[in-house]
Amino acid sequence: MSCFKGRIICFLFAIFGFLPQECNSFGLSPRETKPSRYKPINEETETNDPLRRQIVSSIPFLALGLPANAAETPAEAIRLISSKTIPGLGPPDVYYPAYFVGRWKTTRIISSSDDPFFKDLENLGVKLPIQVTSESRFVPYDAGKDFQQIDDANPNNVPAVADRSFNEKSYYTALSQEIDRLYSSSKSMPSIQSINWTPTNPNVLSMDYSDGSSKEVKVTKRSSDVSNDGSNLFSSEFRRITAVPSSSSGIAGGIPSIYKSRVLTKWRQGNSNDVIEGIEILYNEAGILGDKSTDPLQLGIGGSGAISSLYGGDSKDLADWRSTKTKILMERM
Repeated sequence: MSCFKGRIICFLFAIFGFLPQECNSFGLSPRETKPSRYKPINEETETNDPLRRQIVSSIPFLALGLPANAAETPAEAIRLISSKTIPGLGPPDVYYPAYFVGRWKTTRIISSSDDPFFKDLENLGVKLPIQVTSESRFVPYDAGKDFQQIDDANPNNVPAVADRSFNEKSYYTALSQEIDRLYSSSKSMPSIQSINWTPTNPNVLSMDYSDGSSKEVKVTKRSSDVSNDGSNLFSSEFRRITAVPSSSSGIAGGIPSIYKSRVLTKWRQGNSNDVIEGIEILYNEAGILGDKSTDPLQLGIGGSGAISSLYGGDSKDLADWRSTKTKILMERM
């Protein structure tokens, strides 16, 4: 029961010398009443007192207005779990409504991008938009370390989390195959040899590739919001990506590069629990945006080009963010 209503009810019991065990948590006892104004109940002679019967009979009706302890809607369940934030990070993971649990045929249409990766593909003749079809998987958030062995059922109807290792590998493989199909003479993307991720530590995703290179994606900050009926969800994640290129011998050992990234995603439930639509915008840091001065006296304090005219001398440290926009359609398998 709620603290305020519960204390009132227990106080009324205490006044008449009768205190249920449930009221002990409020620190009340029959001794808190004033014996000079109220006499203790005599069970043999005063059990039929009309006032006492009226108070006792009203308790069930007062309790009807008390809030339930358990979450009653998808939004309440997600917000309850997300409230256990990690200082400086936010919620431990992005939590989705329970109907996300299962396997999905995921169609992504990469509509536009100025990211260097897709710019290089454009120079090779691979034009956007590109359609990539892969498989995605979501598991109950309480799946723990054994999430690989569970089926797609969600008997407790709890919120879901994305199986990031499965989804990343499936999408990467499908994207590689689609690029090979569109431009078969280009150099193929290296395949993923190993990928490490677990729901108990969802902030780190590590991948090793067949050419000896590797990449680590670490979430540094996140936030999310869900509509009251659970039909709409928005999430934002800031990430730090460490990429280690392969050396000439085909093993990891090149100079690593570290850059920042942010991914914004919005989901909307379709006409049923078997269709989900989404929009994703990925921002990757691609070096420094500022103009470089050719004047030796100006080195280190910016330049005099178009960027500097907008942002001043500090433009030399202004991050160059590149975006990739993707439409997503998920259909339950």
